[in-house]
Amino acid sequence: MMIGKHGILNRLLIMRRKILLATLYTCFAVVLNAQKISNVHFEQDGKKIDIYFDLESAGNYDVNIFCSEDSGKSWGNALVYVTGDVGKNQKDGTNKLIIWDVLKEREKLSGNIEFKIVASLKNIFTDPRDGQTYKTVVIGSQTWFAQNLTYKTSNSWCYDYYGSNCDIYGRLYTWNAAKTACPPSWHLPSDDEWKQLEMSLGMIQSEANKDNGRGKDEGKTMKSTSGWYNNGNGTNSSGFNALSGGYRSGSGSFSSLGNGGGWWSSSERSGAHAWYRRLYYNRGQVRRYNSRKTYGYSVRCLKN
Repeated sequence: MMIGKHGILNRLLIMRRKILLATLYTCFAVVLNAQKISNVHFEQDGKKIDIYFDLESAGNYDVNIFCSEDSGKSWGNALVYVTGDVGKNQKDGTNKLIIWDVLKEREKLSGNIEFKIVASLKNIFTDPRDGQTYKTVVIGSQTWFAQNLTYKTSNSWCYDYYGSNCDIYGRLYTWNAAKTACPPSWHLPSDDEWKQLEMSLGMIQSEANKDNGRGKDEGKTMKSTSGWYNNGNGTNSSGFNALSGGYRSGSGSFSSLGNGGGWWSSSERSGAHAWYRRLYYNRGQVRRYNSRKTYGYSVRCLKN
């Protein structure tokens, strides 16, 4: 039987991919606060890989799987061409199975391969990079973190360099660091996306487009119900749960912990400045300012 040029190339590609797939050597299990993934193992089945795992602790989970080709140094987005016990509304159980169609997902697969399985309870997101969990909230048509980001990057700090402040308030990031700090499938919100949030809470468009103080009490609905100076707490009726994490100046000094909080947007005002949002203990408005990009403010991630 004669085999055409394309047939030979396809066979060579499949053989090459089988050799590459043979380099898979380990699986990586993630242990979370409320649940445990264990007994992770895999088998190659032609062009597909079967990944088995146990998910302990009763609940209703969103399950995602990630693949690293550099021994877990980077993970990228969750795998897409997967079937089985993956996705939304997964139950706990043993010998659960995820099937990955490798050839549909990757044109090339090489290096030291590791898998990571992340199971998140409803309204909880687990950062695949460090295992940190975050509450999330739907406001209008957007899904936000309901906590400040704590992922450690260069040019990010705990307030006054105390780790306990990171545990409560998250980290403070320069604008350049903030732009890439959010986990896969999430991003730093733009100025317009902040406006969309504010208008979902009742602010009108003409107010949202202004600088400085805008609207009425939208900020009060965003602030947490405790932790603000002089009882300047909010109602948190939005679920955003804004904390007064202060800020870091470009010269390295820290200020306003308990008095105010600031959150970056991804939108530039100028070459040296970018837009951010600020809340104060004695104000119910959401203030729209621009700041030098070297300042450190908090980060709230928005789902893609």
